Amino acid sequence: MIYKKFSSEKKLNTPEQQRFWQSVEQSHFSRKDGVNIAYCQVLQPDTKQAIVISNGRVESYIKYQELIFDLFQQGYSIFALDHRGQGLSDRLTQQPHQGYVGKFEDYIDDFSHFIEHIVQPTNHHSLSIMAHSMGGAIATHYLHKHPTIFDSAVLSAPMFGIALPFNTKMVLWLAKRLDKTSAITVEGKVTSNYVLGGTDYNPAPFISNYLTHSKHRYEHYRECYKKHPQLQLGSPTNHWLIEAINAAESCAELAKSSPTPILILQASEDTIVTNQSQDNALSAQCHKVVIQGAYHEVFIESDKLRNKALSHAINFIKQHSKTAET
Repeated sequence: MIYKKFSSEKKLNTPEQQRFWQSVEQSHFSRKDGVNIAYCQVLQPDTKQAIVISNGRVESYIKYQELIFDLFQQGYSIFALDHRGQGLSDRLTQQPHQGYVGKFEDYIDDFSHFIEHIVQPTNHHSLSIMAHSMGGAIATHYLHKHPTIFDSAVLSAPMFGIALPFNTKMVLWLAKRLDKTSAITVEGKVTSNYVLGGTDYNPAPFISNYLTHSKHRYEHYRECYKKHPQLQLGSPTNHWLIEAINAAESCAELAKSSPTPILILQASEDTIVTNQSQDNALSAQCHKVVIQGAYHEVFIESDKLRNKALSHAINFIKQHSKTAET
């Protein structure tokens, strides 16, 4: 049961949402390798439940302002971080538009630090994850290592497999041959190189995008990145692709065997990740709902599709929260 309506794509960045965002705390924490990780949090005065957001590649919590507002309206405290190398977190390469991570495990370690040192000290009785794409792969690996922290996880179009132009083994072989990543420089950055055909941030016009059917939300997202150019990120590097393919490969099995209840929000028209890999994760504890007609970015889809996805997500979280049992 949903108690409040979700936002509308026809009314984005409303005065109410702007006032709400003034109450959101934005900060960062430093990791042992010196990388600063940006995050935000907004706490309910008396809630016992919280949702932690793990976003996808190239994303930032700034892009999720509407989602954070909607989830807060449903009664949850919200925590969200920007993964290393993107958003407001430190970039890792000399060319800041390159999508790069040294080891995929670094994402998981950052997320673990965030949960242990930022989220858990707030003493919420029930914690849930809401993750998208790459963030879903990070969340799945985290849940495997820490199976007792979260009551549930909702994964939107999780990166359990990447849609590639040809055979995965061939792509891996080619990426390894082309990877020119060098050692860390005195500035603490690495030099790396894009995948074949990769470019700096170059927003596609709405008509040729495969992320969302919502023209309003798509253009709002692009305008946000234009207004905050520090958020802009281009194509992945060969090194990121190698790390991501290897990390995604084990996700289906990890999710399938997870003791944490998982709901996959599967976008039927996804061309970014592979739905078959998500199907391979299904089990007694790992379920899916197909958002029929949706492109990859379910959380910025048109109202009808987004509302369906968020309704399933909130109901799943409510069903499995500890406070629902007391």
